[in-house]
Amino acid sequence: MKPMDTATPQSTALSYETDLAWLDRLLEHEILRLRAHYELSLDELRGLYISDRQVDELLRRRSMEEGTNADPAARLSAEASRLRTLRSTQSPLAQLATRFGLSEFETDLLLLAIAPELSLKYETLYAYLNNDITRKYLTVDLALRLLDGASDSSRRAALSSCGRLFVLGFLDWLEPSEPRSGLARGFVASPPTVHYLLDLPLGDARLPDAVRIMPPLSVDLELFSASARAAVHEFSSQHPLRPGLVSCTGETPIEQFAAARLYAASHGQGVLTLPLSVLAKVTDGWSTLRTRVHLLALLADATVVVYDELGGYPREPAQHAQLTQQIRELASSGLTVFWAVPHDAPWAEGIADLSYLELRLPQASADDRASTWVSALRGLGVSPEESVIDDLAERFLLPSSRIAAAAESASRCLANTSETLRDSLWRAARRHSTQSLGQLASRVVKPHRYEHLVLPDTTLRQVREIAAAIAQRERVYGRWRMAERTGRGNGLMILFAGASGTGKTMTASVIANDLGIDLYRIDLATVVSKYIGETEKNLDRIFAAARHSNGILFFDEADALLGKRSEVKDAHDRYANIEIAYLLQKMEEHEGVVILATNLAKNLDQAFSRRMHYVIDFPKPDAALRERLWGGMFPPAAPLGEDVDFRFLAEQFETSGGEIQMIALDAAFLASAGRQVIGMSEIVQAMARHQQKQGSPAAVSEFRQYHGLVQRR
Repeated sequence: MKPMDTATPQSTALSYETDLAWLDRLLEHEILRLRAHYELSLDELRGLYISDRQVDELLRRRSMEEGTNADPAARLSAEASRLRTLRSTQSPLAQLATRFGLSEFETDLLLLAIAPELSLKYETLYAYLNNDITRKYLTVDLALRLLDGASDSSRRAALSSCGRLFVLGFLDWLEPSEPRSGLARGFVASPPTVHYLLDLPLGDARLPDAVRIMPPLSVDLELFSASARAAVHEFSSQHPLRPGLVSCTGETPIEQFAAARLYAASHGQGVLTLPLSVLAKVTDGWSTLRTRVHLLALLADATVVVYDELGGYPREPAQHAQLTQQIRELASSGLTVFWAVPHDAPWAEGIADLSYLELRLPQASADDRASTWVSALRGLGVSPEESVIDDLAERFLLPSSRIAAAAESASRCLANTSETLRDSLWRAARRHSTQSLGQLASRVVKPHRYEHLVLPDTTLRQVREIAAAIAQRERVYGRWRMAERTGRGNGLMILFAGASGTGKTMTASVIANDLGIDLYRIDLATVVSKYIGETEKNLDRIFAAARHSNGILFFDEADALLGKRSEVKDAHDRYANIEIAYLLQKMEEHEGVVILATNLAKNLDQAFSRRMHYVIDFPKPDAALRERLWGGMFPPAAPLGEDVDFRFLAEQFETSGGEIQMIALDAAFLASAGRQVIGMSEIVQAMARHQQKQGSPAAVSEFRQYHGLVQRR
């Protein structure tokens, strides 16, 4: 946390005028006592050095006034007693004492500790009475002498490390460079205490910059969804602010943080931010950090907000256990702790024995998102048609913060391109939907459209129905509230079953392109692990990252995860079954679209089949479809020879679409290196090569009249 300005306001200094006059009488009385016992002489060198005349001038000793015959010590004691009754009850010190129930002795200690912050003369006086010019601060011995506590064991205990002022962090020890007795230990008021008592902005330069005090609210709630605001208001009315733990699950850390500020502000409190990145770095220094955070939150009357500002919520067991223990200790120290956690994090496991409240922020509805789009664009001077806003709200499940960013991006693009408003908004929404899925998934970028698909009519009709369902799922689940009847998530689970090369991946890319969203192919080689528990962790990371990607998750060749659960004979079988069950659970919880592709539909576990919204069978193409596939495989720019006989190829060879694609590409390379025209000769030779790779020699019965071309090269 950055240091605050330490200039003392004149009004604050005046509020302590009587307190300091009382302190002056105590100091003068102690100086007289020591001089009477020759512990201070009029001419000795005190350090380097403070003269008696300098001290007398600082105190403006009335006992030296001409004509005063009263006993100086008695007069000073009487004057101190009188001034004590006149000390302000409205100063920050008096208010702090009342608020925390401090004793008179504890209150006086705090005054002694902050006196040098009000006037530097007290450093000189403390050094004089400590008999050491280098010790310009309070010591335990000096405090006890000034406050008549040398013989009082309770006061001596208050000036130990177990004393409440030290435990709460109001006072900090000054650790000496060499061991000293307990009486010689020095102490000062901690920075937050000084700032509070001097009526300065609260802060602590010893804390990281990310830990800061924010006043009640002052947050832009226009970008906080209406349903989330309503949920927070209802929660606040039902649960008055009290010390303890409040957990909050929501769409994004930004929305959770806004909820924390709204909840605290509804009870007149600000917030103290405590990011997870700060807690994660703390090991040995946790006790010190906790004490400083605790004091700052108490002085600021703030709710501590623990949130994930960098998208790095700890999921490793050891890291999560450390975080949970830190949360427990903060929540048990008399603070209100607002803990923002992801929906799918195992946050409740470590606090099951604690009393806590749970605030669940609802996912923004299409109406919420539409309102946010309108507000964000209106602020940028843009007013799109209502139909455009509705399409954006239904198609892209973006949180409020991303909608604001997408609106600003689109506005900038409009000023620099000739794009239409709809295209610009759509492109920006898609770009701000994208999330990195790391090394576990790759974005599939293919230019395929419906006209490129060569499928049976029934299959093609089902594909179009699936695309329509994906486009309309927000209306069905949200506005028509069908999710309330199904009891399941708002996602869609789709199964593509068919042999390799029958068009499953291409069809998934066609659906994504038609809807204007992204397709992410999951690399199962990096997901499935031989180590127990690692597969579940990988799946967890995938679905967590994909939560707001608004893309389609495509598990290609997912047989490794879709196999039938087996009878448990050993630990491997048991954990394999756990992996299947875990994938089912994550798919049902996922709010987006998941497509699983399998080559072996018969081996599919029935639990998957029951949960699929759509199952599409991709059969091997018949001769008619194969002829269409051959005809569409060569673009107009490819030089195709007049002798090419696609019907012959389709009728003679039972190839899949994927195989035809590879054969056509091989023929193109042969032609490019030879006569520059893709003729029947090149295609036949490419076909023969393919047959050889499959373990079948080029038979005359298959190639017939073209068999002679096989050996031409």
